[in-house]
Amino acid sequence: MGMKLKQRIIVVLAALCTLTGVMLLMESGVKPLSALYDRYHLPVNQLDDFRTRNEAEMHARRDVGDKDQPIWGANGLLRHQLGKSASRSGGSPQQNYTGVGGAPVPGKEYSDKLPRSSGATDLNNFTKPRTNVHELLNAENHPRPPGFPVDANFYNIRHHSDVKIPKPPHTSGKYEALFRDFPSTYQVPDSSTTLLRPKRPGNKMKMKLWEEFQRGINRYEVYSYNNNQIDALLRNLEKGKITEVDEKSGGTQVKLILTYEDGGYSMMKPWRVPREYETLPDHFYFSDIERHNAEIAAFHLDRILDFRRVPPVAGRWFNLTRDIYDLAVSSLRRTFFRSPANNVCFVGHCSYYCETETAVCGYPDMIEGSLAAFLPAFKIAPRKTWRHPWRRSYSKHKTAPWEHDVNYCERAVKTKHPYNSGRRLLDIMDMSVFDFLIGNLDRHHYETFEAFGNFTYPIHLDHGRAFGKHHYDDMSILAPLFQCCLLRQSTHKRLQVLSTEHYRLSDVMRESMARDVIAPVVLEPHLEALDRRLSIILEQVQKCLVQKGDKKEVLKPEPRIEDYRDPYWDDANNES
Repeated sequence: MGMKLKQRIIVVLAALCTLTGVMLLMESGVKPLSALYDRYHLPVNQLDDFRTRNEAEMHARRDVGDKDQPIWGANGLLRHQLGKSASRSGGSPQQNYTGVGGAPVPGKEYSDKLPRSSGATDLNNFTKPRTNVHELLNAENHPRPPGFPVDANFYNIRHHSDVKIPKPPHTSGKYEALFRDFPSTYQVPDSSTTLLRPKRPGNKMKMKLWEEFQRGINRYEVYSYNNNQIDALLRNLEKGKITEVDEKSGGTQVKLILTYEDGGYSMMKPWRVPREYETLPDHFYFSDIERHNAEIAAFHLDRILDFRRVPPVAGRWFNLTRDIYDLAVSSLRRTFFRSPANNVCFVGHCSYYCETETAVCGYPDMIEGSLAAFLPAFKIAPRKTWRHPWRRSYSKHKTAPWEHDVNYCERAVKTKHPYNSGRRLLDIMDMSVFDFLIGNLDRHHYETFEAFGNFTYPIHLDHGRAFGKHHYDDMSILAPLFQCCLLRQSTHKRLQVLSTEHYRLSDVMRESMARDVIAPVVLEPHLEALDRRLSIILEQVQKCLVQKGDKKEVLKPEPRIEDYRDPYWDDANNES
């Protein structure tokens, strides 16, 4: 009994001594337990406070010359979860490797030469609004991300005041000349119906950019040609503060939904392949990987063609750890990992290309992506989905009816609603011209706003599989045009203007996309392909004119809503 009492007394004294020692250490400022606790168990709601505290501590250490001490806290917790950090300012630069467009050669050499961690967390690197990618790109002897040109003058850094701005590339002024001399080939009626209710006269609150964009959507276009807020919206997509990152449900490949501080949303498609990558010869159109830069280029072409049916899209640089991981929902966070090449990667959830072998990876954690402005929520602006009449079979063994029926347009399209009256068939012709120019075979469905009935345009969405082959012109995309021999007069006029030397399409596109922060958006061979495909379209229209023998049978004026009668609407009214 005495032995047990002695053991208990020893245990109590040991505990008291340990507690006293810990209190003395904490009073002296070492705080080993609190640092350990913060490193592994810091609550999410205390991350911001701890980041601020560590930032002050960092500046204090900097004053005494102790810059290399590891500093834990919010970002330290993040680095512990991801493993050894892939984002360090002290890593050795990767040098002396070869590859197409500056891309590293896969293999052991690639892994050995990647920038490695210095082992110390530089908190100052994470307290800036974002990593300055242009300093990374312009650093002496530092590699460019795979698939990007070496010339730093291609990068638009006018929005970064902390770096030297190189002289912009020479422009011919054709973009400005086009929109000055031909602002729009079709004027929208003043009485055009808008998608959302106009702002109340008594409401003095200033609308945000995304609200102005959504309220400007009308029966004839997503945005007007004279809307000077579109460029401001693009800048907001590029620089706006992001507060939350979630995944978009459905789809074949991973897409993220970004929430902005002002309440707006955008859909992000991340960088997957270098600019030089083309659709593999043995791959079907439905298994091709999506390209974020194709979405950006499609928006610029749609605006140049005077369609204005693609929601605004802009490019942006991201730090995967700070701009995505820190703000991601838990389900997306769980798919993040650090690759053997010391790059931060994530997989996400989707039907295709969401495996470890096809993960989205930074370089080492920097990545670019496309951001598309959100249309109004489906609850307040429902959309109707239509099956494209020239939809492909999406089968490895079957073909679609239109591929072997020369009379398909007359037999199966022109006789059916909504293509037998109104503007829809002409809109499909516009879409075929647009898809042929960008090389998009993945047009299986399209959407329209229900509020405008059937006298409205199809929204041009989802162009990630465009710009896949610059050397090949797939004539099957033009099947609607040469089977129906129809085209809008305004579209034909615009194409003729863009075929002239003074407003050449490739030059206008180059200048339009040069303003994007990830420029060059597409490589020169794709721009040359635009001119070549434009001439093919005009030749096909000329063949139709010769075939029909009457210009009025081929080139149609803009349909008027006053002349349109919806058969379903009329039948419903008669029955009532």
